[in-house]
Amino acid sequence: MSDSANQNSAGQNAEGSRYNPSAPVVRPEWPVEVDLHLHTTASDGTLTPKQLIDQISSTTLRTIAVTDHDSTNGVAEAVEAAEAHEHLTIIPGIELGTADDESELHLLGYFIDPENPKLQTKLEQFRIERVDVAKAMVDKLTEIKRPVSWERVVEMAKGSVGRPHIARAMVEAGHVDTVAEAFDRFLGDKGIARIPRPKLHPVQALEMIHTAGGIGAIAHPRTVNKLGKLVKQLVEAGLVGIEVYAEKYSSGRRDSFLDIATRHNLVPSGGTDYHALGAKNETLPGTNGPPPDTVEKLLNRAKQMHGSNIGSVPAGLK
Repeated sequence: MSDSANQNSAGQNAEGSRYNPSAPVVRPEWPVEVDLHLHTTASDGTLTPKQLIDQISSTTLRTIAVTDHDSTNGVAEAVEAAEAHEHLTIIPGIELGTADDESELHLLGYFIDPENPKLQTKLEQFRIERVDVAKAMVDKLTEIKRPVSWERVVEMAKGSVGRPHIARAMVEAGHVDTVAEAFDRFLGDKGIARIPRPKLHPVQALEMIHTAGGIGAIAHPRTVNKLGKLVKQLVEAGLVGIEVYAEKYSSGRRDSFLDIATRHNLVPSGGTDYHALGAKNETLPGTNGPPPDTVEKLLNRAKQMHGSNIGSVPAGLK
């Protein structure tokens, strides 16, 4: 991964990233009614699915996707919570971490069947691997005299354990001042305590999404090294979208991703990638997102791909 992508592992300082204190809040010219990239405690967010839905209910948002990392465990609670808010529609989603020999790439899956057996078998394997790697990183921190409690990391996670939980434990233990510092010095791609876990090739991850009746879109393309090469491979494998209206992209960066979408007939998607981490200037739900007709475009592509075998179509979109 490139140096700029590595810097983005902490989600802090890169131009146009979601937490960059120097980046202006990006508000599109349309009413922000769609956010297709949101996290909960089912992965590395800090809000439960119900808390997330309750917060979003007071914004302009009308259709959202819950896209936890390698997990669908938050979807059912989010859908149930949304029943109290008739104006909200929840798209079952997921975010899968992938890598090839040259880059990491995250794939968002939309309209998936959260209970698909093949998908769940693979996700259980991911959870086991994630725990093993997280434990190894905690052991490494002990070796370099920056110990944190594994029990505390698990307590903070409340679900799928990841590097953000270790970073928060490091802040709490006084080893670093911020989560960003923990990533920059210890847990990021070049951090001294970083231990990578096995990851699927992007095409394999896209096939997983298709198996569960869903469609795929590239998440935060700013983090992807050699993006053009991977886009071509994924388009040939059935990629449908790419995030364009996301985070705090400058107009130039947004337009470069829009050009990629246009050239490859991809739906320009987007969302805030909200984790509710409390980071300074974090992009909040309702402040940025794709045009209101994006969901209809994605759904039409899902119907073209799967016909009646779409994994899940929310009642509000039928």
